[in-house]
Amino acid sequence: MKKTFRLIALAVMLIMGSQAMAQTRGALFVGASFPVKDFGDFDGFNEFALTSTDADDDDAGAGIGFNLGLKWYFNVGVKGLGVMLSADGFYNGPNADLKSAYREAESSFNGNIYNSSFTYNSKPQYFNVPVMLGLNYIYHVNPNFGLYVEAGVGGNMRFITEMETVGVSKFSVLGIEGQTKTTTTQKYDMGFGFAYQAGIGIEVAKNLVIGCSFYDLGSTKVKGDQTIKVVENNGSPATTNKYNEYGKVHPMMVLARIGFSF
Repeated sequence: MKKTFRLIALAVMLIMGSQAMAQTRGALFVGASFPVKDFGDFDGFNEFALTSTDADDDDAGAGIGFNLGLKWYFNVGVKGLGVMLSADGFYNGPNADLKSAYREAESSFNGNIYNSSFTYNSKPQYFNVPVMLGLNYIYHVNPNFGLYVEAGVGGNMRFITEMETVGVSKFSVLGIEGQTKTTTTQKYDMGFGFAYQAGIGIEVAKNLVIGCSFYDLGSTKVKGDQTIKVVENNGSPATTNKYNEYGKVHPMMVLARIGFSF
């Protein structure tokens, strides 16, 4: 993955320093990201990539998210053809099925005899930051309307926010009451993946860009540090730490977005 980023950095420096290429324009994009395939699937926690210890499980349970991106286009001396440098930010929270599973997990821990509770203090969210280099070709039907296609490759930095759960068990024996509180915090390491994109769209009045793109941000393993803190009654907490390895996350999404050239 380090080699991929080095190649991108080298290409960017060559573009910026070349006398034959001049930056012609840039564009700022905003839009919605629609997860596809396993990135948007959730079939239970046993197959959930963030909790399953099976390395092959890759259901990520991602919901419809948001995208903010920047693209720069460099002239290469061929009419309509340009080198494209892009940097994007993606956010995806849990989808409806995963949200329902969280609620069911919380409600299933209540009982009449053995009182207990279970809550999610924080639920994982996905953030992806890909940087890519590629080509863009635009055909102007007339000076105020153009059609474009583009494609690029590069690398992606994947971030997953932590998951924290709190379980409280209360008991009463012969008038003696007590409780055990268990707080489990799972942090996830940043992941690096090979990424590529392809897109089509239109340009109106050389300022407004409307497009649709497909992004594949690469499959990466899910792993990270887990901390379990147990407090008996009002005593001192007993803390254990371990490093867990789970399934894998493969962000793939279709984008619908609008851009503004500058």
